[in-house]
Amino acid sequence: MSKMHHVARVALAAAGLTMAGTSVAAEFQVANLNALYTTRSKADPVLGTGTDDEHLKTYQFEYFAGFKYGDVYVDAEVFHGDHVGGAGAGSFGGSSSFQNLMVFNPRLSLGKLSGRQLSLGPIIDVSLIARYERASYADFRSYNHGVSLNFSVPGFAYFESGLLRRNTNFYRGEWLWRSVLMSKPWPIAGQQLHFNLLSLVNGAGSNGTEVFLRPELLLEMDPKGRVQLGLRYEIHRYKINGANYSRNSPMLMLKWNL
Repeated sequence: MSKMHHVARVALAAAGLTMAGTSVAAEFQVANLNALYTTRSKADPVLGTGTDDEHLKTYQFEYFAGFKYGDVYVDAEVFHGDHVGGAGAGSFGGSSSFQNLMVFNPRLSLGKLSGRQLSLGPIIDVSLIARYERASYADFRSYNHGVSLNFSVPGFAYFESGLLRRNTNFYRGEWLWRSVLMSKPWPIAGQQLHFNLLSLVNGAGSNGTEVFLRPELLLEMDPKGRVQLGLRYEIHRYKINGANYSRNSPMLMLKWNL
């Protein structure tokens, strides 16, 4: 199978999941395409997105929708560069120019299922959550299940945080703490500014605790906010073979809301 054929399969799988979600009446749905570029993507033995020259292009599709009994999030990413992932790469080998990642993240709202408002202080809902990950790098797979809470936070449109039990094809019985934060538009000099944050903190078997942070700061480039330009900053920390690993990757980001 060619590399481009494999990339096409990732895009088709993401589209299929999106169509499956829209077959049920959605309360809301948003989708976006992102293009990112960085010159500081050093080798990352866990995520497999580093390159020999640290130059990396990322293409991402995201879909998020709410339904009668919960919501679903889909993420498909393709990484392109010089020997992406290095010698640990799985499906393409160490000389690959591409790696990919798929995430499927459904939730069942206990408030919607029970017909009751499950609110307490800043908590506005409780959900059962699943998170499935599949990556070409090292043929990685993970299965996560747990509970997540939605919070009402002034100045922010969405804040969700959950604790999940994590099993992968490398280790079992660990944990994952996942948080997602999205701001309301902030007016800056007549323009609208957006701040988003993804935080993943998990046990990683013999590698100890793994921390991944992905804040974004984006400025609307058109009156409807369909096109946004800004910066994504990835921070990745963990231990490997007893040594500390640290990566900081600022990325130029272009976002197109479909």
